[in-house]
Amino acid sequence: YVDDCYSVSLANDLDFYEPYSCRMPREQVILLRLWDHLGIPHKAPKQLWGTPLAVIGFLVDPNALTATMPLDSKTDLINHAREFAASRRRTLHEWQQLTGWMNWSFNVFPLLRPSLSNVYSKMSGKLQPSALIYINKAVRTELEWFANHVEISSGVFFFATIDWNLFTESDLTI
Repeated sequence: YVDDCYSVSLANDLDFYEPYSCRMPREQVILLRLWDHLGIPHKAPKQLWGTPLAVIGFLVDPNALTATMPLDSKTDLINHAREFAASRRRTLHEWQQLTGWMNWSFNVFPLLRPSLSNVYSKMSGKLQPSALIYINKAVRTELEWFANHVEISSGVFFFATIDWNLFTESDLTI
């Protein structure tokens, strides 16, 4: 199930929500009041708003139209990939953990997907989580390439931000 709702609002379009004693986007306050009326429970820590906004561990900035990794997560991933590449061998379970983490990062670094080609090849056919798998030069090179590119990458841009005038540049009137 999904218990997250998203919307957009102007930064200054705020209203006071009494139960949490704070100002929030007006549309969010309307939704919370509806939930209160219907008896739907909700908690203050889940009522996030602002910019950037943390979504599944990424920082989404609706004003800049970007998604990035928080610096601490990015640094941890880079260090882990480099430490992994520098080692002689790792268990299949450790390989799986690293690939899962790298796959998660591809949400904001989609062009780095090729960095797992040799990693998947080395894992192929292995079933025992404790089995040791040697790290060869091809895997080491791909992991270092990945870490170097994550280090210099800022994330993903959804669209180029442009100044667009609804009234003079739209071609559809409703």
